[in-house]
Amino acid sequence: MMDWNQIKKEIIAETKEVLSVDKKINIDEITALFIAVLRFSVDDKAINGIETRLPNALEMILLKPISRVDKNAYFPEAGQIEPFLRKVLFLVKPSVYASIKNDKKKALSALISLLGLNINKVDYSSTNLSTNQKSHFSEHLIKVYNLRNLEGHNCTEWTNAKLYDELRSVLVIYLYTTFKHKRELKVAINPFDLSKYLAAEIQRIKVLKSRFVHIDGKEELNDIDLYARELLINDEDELNIGEAQNIREGTIDSLRNTIKEKKMIILGDVGMGKSTTILFLHLLDAQSAIADSSRNIPIYLELKTLTEKDNLFQKLKSKLNIDDDVAETIFKTGRINLFLDGLNEIENKIKVSVFSQINNLIDNYPDNFYLITSRPQHYNREFDSSINQRKIPVFTLQKMVDRQIEEFLTKNGRKVKDYILQEINKKERLKRIVQNPLMLTMLIGVVLKNGNVPNEKGKIIRAFMFSLYDREQRQIIDFDIDRFHLLLCYLGFQTRDLSGSNSSLDRDEYIIPILQERKSELGLDINLLSFLRKAIDLNILVNDSNQFSFSHELYQEYYAAEFLHQAIKG
Repeated sequence: MMDWNQIKKEIIAETKEVLSVDKKINIDEITALFIAVLRFSVDDKAINGIETRLPNALEMILLKPISRVDKNAYFPEAGQIEPFLRKVLFLVKPSVYASIKNDKKKALSALISLLGLNINKVDYSSTNLSTNQKSHFSEHLIKVYNLRNLEGHNCTEWTNAKLYDELRSVLVIYLYTTFKHKRELKVAINPFDLSKYLAAEIQRIKVLKSRFVHIDGKEELNDIDLYARELLINDEDELNIGEAQNIREGTIDSLRNTIKEKKMIILGDVGMGKSTTILFLHLLDAQSAIADSSRNIPIYLELKTLTEKDNLFQKLKSKLNIDDDVAETIFKTGRINLFLDGLNEIENKIKVSVFSQINNLIDNYPDNFYLITSRPQHYNREFDSSINQRKIPVFTLQKMVDRQIEEFLTKNGRKVKDYILQEINKKERLKRIVQNPLMLTMLIGVVLKNGNVPNEKGKIIRAFMFSLYDREQRQIIDFDIDRFHLLLCYLGFQTRDLSGSNSSLDRDEYIIPILQERKSELGLDINLLSFLRKAIDLNILVNDSNQFSFSHELYQEYYAAEFLHQAIKG
């Protein structure tokens, strides 16, 4: 049995000094990948056999105690690199390989060119190279090229020094070729399996969807198709509803499958369903990808979870939990459907950096599908210049019409449907309020709990939040509603004031000190960690790796307004 570990050690020993000039090359990683490529079987008669011939030659030369003459005899099998380059081309550019495989004119020089190995465009007959021309291992490439027609009898008289000098150049080019195409080779010889990621995402998204608003007694809200209409940008770079007859409109799902740009911005006021819509699309995509591996892979990210320590691209790749180079190749080949939720919820002090990272992501990986959400007023101020440049279409979610309100009530509030319809048909102001999906959801919960319909937005939100408290009080005897509410109001105001949005804040650095301050002011006897756990259990707060935020921006706005109201009264 071939001792691959020892072969690897010998290859590294022979090439380390040469390859160390390029700090980007991890010689241990690249040698392991080179061996993996060698051992990988391919279904092509012109390439088959290299996985045995070349390793056998390397083993005989590097490991076996045979004579100098015998080692020289094995060298042509190791020294003629054309078969290996053909295999690499077959793996990384199959269509190119198919077009040249039967063309005898496409010899070694053509393969070198197709694989981008002769970066300095050196003449293979050159003997004196300038300092610049010696980069990218060009001198070794020249030596290897001139071994292309070598036969066994040509090297029988070589000394050991000559043999290993030539072998070193051959190994350097093998490893350099592997390094140049390492991402594509990793994908080709070890196809990624994202089934575990997709299955986990399906479960995670179901949990995320349920957290926004929970109606007592109902495990999961049923979605309705929200409608979006395209916005046009005028010469003053301000967003306006377009008057053109060819303006695009429809459900988000239908629009994303028909627009040619493969990128879209979705705008909607708080509670209009931006997050729930793209979570639903992400769920659909994950289910499709797990059933068909050729479908695009969805990634969903709440932008409010980013901190100044995060690199956006690294965070996205890490979600896939696969080799970093393989993940980057997936992005490069346009295999990603990316959902970036909440431009308006990014912490103020990192907005410029995050916007720049999003722009770079779109520029560097343009073939993926991008869907980005924001509230209109924040988007208009901070992100529209980059959209002009990239010609990304912008769509705004439309308020629900009568038909959609009735459909929503049928799916999520059948018991109170007739009563709510009767009330909103009598009160135009109330109808305008419940054209917002989140507000209608809250109203259903309030009517189910209290049996009456508040006629103001603030009263609906307050009644809903207190219905959550009542539910908790029924389960926990020592749950003090007033203290709980006072702390949430202060937390809402202070976090809004601190970050300017519903961005995530570190528990120990920000959240606990804010709560401790209010606890001390009011002389409250309350365990703050227990308070946070209860707020999470009620889906009022969310925790992502010790970064806390309100589960919905509307909650933060409500509590901040309540605090101001209390302060004015007090």
